[in-house]
Amino acid sequence: MKKILITIAAVLLVGCARNKIIVANSGTNDWEKVEITAGGHQFNIDKLEAGQFRQFNFRSKQEGGGLITAELNGGKLEKKFGYYTPNLTSKDAIILNNNTHNDVEIINMEATVQTIDELITERRKGKHSPAFKNLRVLGEELKAEGK
Repeated sequence: MKKILITIAAVLLVGCARNKIIVANSGTNDWEKVEITAGGHQFNIDKLEAGQFRQFNFRSKQEGGGLITAELNGGKLEKKFGYYTPNLTSKDAIILNNNTHNDVEIINMEATVQTIDELITERRKGKHSPAFKNLRVLGEELKAEGK
């Protein structure tokens, strides 16, 4: 009986979590004072370390666009994203990056087959990453030896 009640409670809680926002740091520096406002809710992250992500599930209380603000090395970043309404669901990922320049990428998770871990890994392998540079140098050395 206890297991049945726990299962029913879990199903009801999942049914209430209509929206999902994932905030991920694909850069190498820590983002601080991350604030997300969406659907009448506000979520705060004191510090989001490199490679980490946080997930928020919620049901919209009101209509309106989303807003994220975050700080990196004393600079403040602000970006609007999505639109939330009590009648519709959404699954968005907000990817914070500092490898090339401080930017934010918004990804609709319903439109991709990649997981958040795969998205972070892909972005961390950018053109300026040490791994990419080492592979390029190795490739150039192998080409030179082949001549």
